[in-house]
Amino acid sequence: MAAGKAVEEPRRAGGPARRLDLAVAERSPAGRDFVWLALSAPPDWQSLPGQFVNVRCESDARAVRASEGRSLDPLTPLGAEEWPQATGLELGGRRALVRRPYSIARLERRGGQVRVHLLVQAKGPGSQFLASRPVGAAVDLVGPLGTHFEPPEGDRLCILVSGGCGLAPIFGLAEALAAAGKRVVNLFGATSTEAMPVRFAKKPRATGDHLEETSAVEEFSRLGVATILATDDGSAGFRGPVTAALERYLEGLEGGEKPVLYGCGPEAMLRRLAEIAGKRNLSCRISLERYMGCGIGVCLSCVSKRRDASKPQGWTYRLTCQEGPVVDAGEMVWDDA
Repeated sequence: MAAGKAVEEPRRAGGPARRLDLAVAERSPAGRDFVWLALSAPPDWQSLPGQFVNVRCESDARAVRASEGRSLDPLTPLGAEEWPQATGLELGGRRALVRRPYSIARLERRGGQVRVHLLVQAKGPGSQFLASRPVGAAVDLVGPLGTHFEPPEGDRLCILVSGGCGLAPIFGLAEALAAAGKRVVNLFGATSTEAMPVRFAKKPRATGDHLEETSAVEEFSRLGVATILATDDGSAGFRGPVTAALERYLEGLEGGEKPVLYGCGPEAMLRRLAEIAGKRNLSCRISLERYMGCGIGVCLSCVSKRRDASKPQGWTYRLTCQEGPVVDAGEMVWDDA
């Protein structure tokens, strides 16, 4: 597909944000309900680890019929080629009306080809549609968007912490840190081994309440990055949440080393990660997961609370799509709920 030319607001990192139609170059299953999509990007595509794209889902009714075998709602006029129609009736259906944000998991440059890799977990109608895109299908997206991760100065240990689909931006971050010669260890947690969207070179061991580095995860072992797994059911690696594994790992560091923490995952995980970092006075950058409609600061659907001493309440709302998704964990104000 030819790249679109409409230009959105330029970002301060990576390349300018554009609306593009990118063809699916490769599609492969990963884990229980995950799918990897590799999209063919234009040669001038520039993005940095932690940035994202905002994807339009179910924008072509004919593509839905072809890929999923489900017909349009009976109220949709016969012969209509696109929906939703501006009747209001579509609001009661299963249609994905707004774009969905997806982290750029990896940016691959090979020869003259550029590919943007997305990790899609098929859950609702929008993600199910995207995960079902066959090779050659077009994906309508806006990107790259948002802030990004940065490597630390000096020879500081980098600890990557993620849970579930929060692993997506960690792939590209691990690649960038390894390429910069940084010391990196990756801690990844999920409910079970089957829920992990990675390739295993061998079956990972269950280690109970002990931590054990493994080279079983191909995506990280090829980078020379050791991985510590954690599962809720104990089927692989440490039995328990990944943040508990992190605390155990930090207790074992020698010489008072002050590592840098990076994280992405469910909000409860990120909140606990921020608490651990604050208690130990560690630098911690996290990638927030938020619903986004536009991704460019118009719909105001992705606000998060950040500390702001100039405000009477001590905090203010900030747009995650503009001043995120990568933020300093110490700036966050977490709702009690």
